[in-house]
Amino acid sequence: MTMSSVASAVADASHTKWWPTRKWWAATIIAVGGFLTTLATHGWLWTPEFAGALITIATQRLVAYVVPNGEVSPHR
Repeated sequence: MTMSSVASAVADASHTKWWPTRKWWAATIIAVGGFLTTLATHGWLWTPEFAGALITIATQRLVAYVVPNGEVSPHR
């Protein structure tokens, strides 16, 4: 293996490590769709409750992004 192929493999690995998974995107789409559906059924009127719901969705999505899907060894 040449040095450039090693560097390329390392760059690819670090990129995929931080890119959200398809499961993360699917859950995010469902959460946003549910939020928009609820907003639409209330006449598109923005209330403090909707602001709280949006903050909750954003926080949950951030936590789901940061925490890995499987168990992580403490030696990593």
